[in-house]
Amino acid sequence: MASNREMNALGRDPARVRSLTLGLLKLAETAENIFTEWELTFLRSLVGQAETTVGLTKKQQKQKDAGRLTARQAEKLLDIRDATVVHRDIGGVSVRNLINRCYEGRCELAEDDEQFVERVYRSGAAELRGRDLARLRRCSVQLGELEDYT
Repeated sequence: MASNREMNALGRDPARVRSLTLGLLKLAETAENIFTEWELTFLRSLVGQAETTVGLTKKQQKQKDAGRLTARQAEKLLDIRDATVVHRDIGGVSVRNLINRCYEGRCELAEDDEQFVERVYRSGAAELRGRDLARLRRCSVQLGELEDYT
């Protein structure tokens, strides 16, 4: 989770916002289903807002307080960024190992979780992004492969 200091610094720097959002949108082009439609719309709107502000002089930016993100916008942007980080382990246990363990016990999971585990197992993934990692963690706890506090 991002600190208040990082959110404030990001909110005051339209060039940094532009760079971060363009990078995230570029990632969306290469990795499928990484963002929801709302997140893509949000990122595109931030790029437009930042590009408008970057063209203003410092004096104009200060007069209008232009381009400054709200605390919530900065928080959401950093949450989206953090969700794209790839993880190889959960609490010291490798993701690949957990996928294998969950695959063995998948029949004890709800149908949608069972399909998720089968899909991830077939993909041969050894690392996962935030949302998929959280789901794998939940399935692992449910099957008793991880402790709830991990």
